[in-house]
Amino acid sequence: MVISSGDKADDVSIIVIPIVGMGGLGKTTVAQLVYNDDRVKGYFNLRMWICVSDDFDVKKLVRSIIESATAGAKCDISDMDPLHHRLQEVLRGKLFLLVLDDVWNEDHEKWDRLRKYLMCGARGSKIIVTSRSYGVAEIMGTVEPYSLGVLSEEDCWSLFRERAFRDRGEEEANPNLVAIGKEIVSKCGGVPLVVKALGGLLRSKKEEKEWLSVRNHRSNIIEDGSGILPALKLSYNSLPSPMKQCFAFCALFPKDYNIPKNTLIQLWIAHGFIPAKLSSAGKEVEDVGNESFNDLLRR
Repeated sequence: MVISSGDKADDVSIIVIPIVGMGGLGKTTVAQLVYNDDRVKGYFNLRMWICVSDDFDVKKLVRSIIESATAGAKCDISDMDPLHHRLQEVLRGKLFLLVLDDVWNEDHEKWDRLRKYLMCGARGSKIIVTSRSYGVAEIMGTVEPYSLGVLSEEDCWSLFRERAFRDRGEEEANPNLVAIGKEIVSKCGGVPLVVKALGGLLRSKKEEKEWLSVRNHRSNIIEDGSGILPALKLSYNSLPSPMKQCFAFCALFPKDYNIPKNTLIQLWIAHGFIPAKLSSAGKEVEDVGNESFNDLLRR
């Protein structure tokens, strides 16, 4: 869909492909795989990736598109007219791929304004939109949405065992945990983010009662209408108190912000989230902070 020519698109000079599905299914992951595919890199003159989230501010988005198109060069233009002219300079005549990741906007007028500014690219340019909302896909898409379904139970188990067991030997040595794990997976609703979160949670737990506690948490870990939050909350609740603080502190960074690891660890230390008493066996407090970071990453 992405590298086909735009000739069949009638009068549509930009083709918009929505990727739609509930949270945790892997919409962004699919978009990343497409964006980084060698065939896609060779097909387009220009590729841009914008994290949109819940703030569909047209001026801000135009500025972000310009910065992405110019390898991150800062754009300080504040007025819309000169911003529009700069965008035209950057896109004019180029076959481009633009990814708008995590779109929530269902205001038709806002999208029309942004789309109008993007019409200066070459015919056959593509936009990929990821969203949880079919309303967004209806407003923005020029083709049928690419709908992500849930994983099969077999694929879910493959993903879970990779997270929950260190190797095949450990898996084979714990047949009871395998049986419980398969029951847990059957309650994950085929959502990969939930499977990964629970697999990561159980990786450090080796007692049956700990696995049974997760299995018995709810009749279904994914419940109708509740989305993925119950499963993620289960993972959060199992964190030691200092690590809960470390994790919650990350909410101070804007969504999609690239957080420098060492800076984050120093901030944790400065706020007293890495207790000095944990620094034992000759470890520096920074080493303990690094372990906390890696543990959160695994989860």
